[in-house]
Amino acid sequence: MKFDEENLGVALEIFSSILKNGSVTRTDHPREFLRYDQEVEVREALEICARKQGLVLCRYHDAFYLSPGINNPVFGLSNTEIKQALGIGFNNPEMYTAFFIMHVLIAEFYRDSTREPYLEKVYTNRLLEVVETKMKAMEGLKDLEKTSEGHQFNFKVIAETWNKLPPVEFRPDDPDEIKQRGIGSKNALVNSTIAFMEKNQLVRENDGAVYLTPRCKAIIAGTYSTEEVQANVRAFIEGLGEAGEEDDA
Repeated sequence: MKFDEENLGVALEIFSSILKNGSVTRTDHPREFLRYDQEVEVREALEICARKQGLVLCRYHDAFYLSPGINNPVFGLSNTEIKQALGIGFNNPEMYTAFFIMHVLIAEFYRDSTREPYLEKVYTNRLLEVVETKMKAMEGLKDLEKTSEGHQFNFKVIAETWNKLPPVEFRPDDPDEIKQRGIGSKNALVNSTIAFMEKNQLVRENDGAVYLTPRCKAIIAGTYSTEEVQANVRAFIEGLGEAGEEDDA
């Protein structure tokens, strides 16, 4: 496919600006946004630029972001890098559990696969309660291992990892102070997951509540609801603890 040189130039300028700055907004780039809205070629060229690099172009209102595609070795994080970023002691079981917590958190913000969040914020103590409820419901399923295989998501290991943890862990140097990060308690694991998401500009935490960033909302609108495996996992997690779940399983 051949593109008009000017349209291709606009697409490349948008693409390089997102790579450099993390996002492109209409306020900072009004000309490029106008051309994107008016010219089909600009939109097609920008999509090709992203796809060739294993990236997904995500738009949320008047801003563009890029999200790594599945198994992107350049822009995405490897499992080893994710475990290192989550913190000391994180291995595959804890990492899978952190992924589950992320799914639960996102499901709290969104209802019925809508593209806009249902809530402005989710309190951390509320997240802990919901994760606990869903873990108990998941543990009660008849054949969790088969369910894990069907959804390509290791729910059995996740449930076992979570259920062996105490609610909180106290610091060894101060028995009266709760340890807030790590893998030694449910509270610490949830906090470590939130910190990881915050480090990757997906959420921000303030006064015991979690807020989604515009970048996260763009990624969810552009990729989370359209990836088949992710959608199946999301639907399964959302249904945990609902009336009739055990019968349906």
